[in-house]
Amino acid sequence: MLSDADSRLSVVIFELIKKATNQQVVKEFLKGKGVATSGNWDELYEKRILPALRQNIFTITDLRALLQTVEEYGRQHTFLYQCAPERAQGLINPARVRAIAREENLEALLDTPLDIDFPDNPTIVDIRIFQPDPNLIPVSLTIKIIEKRITKVFDSEVIDHAAGIITKKYNFTEKRAVNIATLNHEGLLELRIASQDNSTKYTNLVRDMLMRIRKFIPIDGFGTTSLGAAKDKILKDRVALAQEFRYSNSTAVNDLGAVLQISSSSQDDNLSSDNGSMAAIDSFLAGDGHVTGANVYAKIPGTDPQREIHLLLGGDINEFAVPGACSAGDYSYVRGKVISLNT
Repeated sequence: MLSDADSRLSVVIFELIKKATNQQVVKEFLKGKGVATSGNWDELYEKRILPALRQNIFTITDLRALLQTVEEYGRQHTFLYQCAPERAQGLINPARVRAIAREENLEALLDTPLDIDFPDNPTIVDIRIFQPDPNLIPVSLTIKIIEKRITKVFDSEVIDHAAGIITKKYNFTEKRAVNIATLNHEGLLELRIASQDNSTKYTNLVRDMLMRIRKFIPIDGFGTTSLGAAKDKILKDRVALAQEFRYSNSTAVNDLGAVLQISSSSQDDNLSSDNGSMAAIDSFLAGDGHVTGANVYAKIPGTDPQREIHLLLGGDINEFAVPGACSAGDYSYVRGKVISLNT
């Protein structure tokens, strides 16, 4: 029996899913539950999802898990930090996390996330401890923060010569931004911050996020994880990595501050096949140069036709970005490749 409260909640969650993904993803979810998948967005909810919830074919928890999957991965800039495993395991101790959540009036989030669209202020909406075996230490702690961002686009201007006033008009849109902090038991802290619509650096967003999670994950004891080795290796070992990456723009700098930038002629080209460009950057790197930015496409294994995930290695020393939408599995694969290249 679906309660009136859960029925209303299902509408909220479904609307958030609509904003985060496409119909095909929802239809794959329904297909996996043995539910018919025909119809437009309205029909998917009214004729497929709502009846399935009422018949207990799947639950609100399952629907929310779909939302988590489609909105928590991709279209993000990721920042990596590291602490000692012993410190991490102390921080994600369930008793400690629950005690802090209780003090902050957030304890309910450990059991039921808060489903909201555009909060007035950045808001912690979910606190998750992943502990598949209750007899072992937890694997990770995840904190999810939702914020409202406003994007302005210039429309027109009116000049009042008599008054000496210029009035500019802007159109604006509101965007739901999803930010994720995950600390695992090995000490890796990962901040995933929703991509901005402009080229502004993420320094302030990172600082704000660290401030909001500081009671649960204080940053002292953490070091910034430089991805310099991964940036160098992804270009220097491109022959060995040819089946794993397709190369686009790259930037390098040497000890004298000289900058070398090479770019492919189009997004579909593979820069590594341009022998002249590759010879130039090899020579530059051999002379005290190092890679500061790599724009590549990670090839997802076992996909036919071949699927690629856009990966940007640049910005801050501990930063990489997956600018496009992707699944949790694809994101996990790309992040794993970055970390393995960095060792």
